[in-house]
Amino acid sequence: MAMLKVRGWSSRKTGFGVVRLCAIVLFASLISPAFGGHSLTDLDGETGSIADYFEPDRWLVVVIWSHSCPVCRQEIPGYIELSERQNAGGIAVLGVSIDGQEQIGDAWGFVAEYDVPFPNLIGEPAVVADYYRMVTGYPFQGTPSLMLFAPGGIFRAAQAGVVPANAIEAFVSARSE
Repeated sequence: MAMLKVRGWSSRKTGFGVVRLCAIVLFASLISPAFGGHSLTDLDGETGSIADYFEPDRWLVVVIWSHSCPVCRQEIPGYIELSERQNAGGIAVLGVSIDGQEQIGDAWGFVAEYDVPFPNLIGEPAVVADYYRMVTGYPFQGTPSLMLFAPGGIFRAAQAGVVPANAIEAFVSARSE
């Protein structure tokens, strides 16, 4: 399977992509709420999944972060600006903390400190890493990491490390025309 690098983003391209993509989306929708027996929750403790945030007309940027990640602290203002700029536009942002239930207070503190306007889920690190690997086909390398889904929840790209908001918008713009 060939890898494409587009403006810092990785995406998969295959000859049987539609069939594989449908299988991945179906599989993801079946396990997303439970994540193999473990669930993600919002910061209020309500069970949730990434699939809950897929919209038919909007791209979804999933930012995987941790309260103790210094790079996440540097990059969160850019994702906040992206979320605010795209509030009524074609891109939504969802945060996923890997801090786990033992550090939910620290995750809450991070969201409050930066006044993060977009929704956030929290999960155990291994659970989030397994989901990332299942969706992207690559091992989870750490925070921050991003996954990008086209409208309707179709996985399009993933990148570990810093991805500027303008690169996300350029990626989406190039694929939305």
